[in-house]
Amino acid sequence: MDKLWIDGPDGIADAPAPKRSRVGTDPSRHIGCPLWWFRLVFPIVRGKNELAVALYIYRLRMVRHSLTLTITNERLLAELGVDRFAKYRTLRRLAGAKVISLRQRGRHAVEIRFRQSGKRAKA
Repeated sequence: MDKLWIDGPDGIADAPAPKRSRVGTDPSRHIGCPLWWFRLVFPIVRGKNELAVALYIYRLRMVRHSLTLTITNERLLAELGVDRFAKYRTLRRLAGAKVISLRQRGRHAVEIRFRQSGKRAKA
C-alpha cells in the first residue's frame, strides 16, 4: 500500500516558510551572471543568441580572472550553437555602448577588453 497520500504528521506543515527577499533589493543577486550585468546588456542586445554571447563572455571573464579575452568562432559554435555573425553583432553592439572595447589582431580572433573593473555598472 502506498503511504504517500495518507494524512498524518509529516513535519511539512510545521516547517517554517522560506524567507523571501524583495525583488531588486539585493545587488549581488545572481542569475548565471550578476543581475547588474544582465540589466546592463539586456537593452543593448537583440535576440537570444546575442544575449547568450553577452552572458558567455562575462562568464569567461570571471573564470579566467581577466579583463581581456578572445573567443574563437569554432568554440562559440561548438559550445552554444551560436554562429560568428551573432558573435560579431553582439560585440559591435556592446562596443558601441562602451561596455567593451575591441581590437582586431590580424586574422586572429578579436580581442575583447571589458571597460569595467568588476564593480557594479550603472544601468
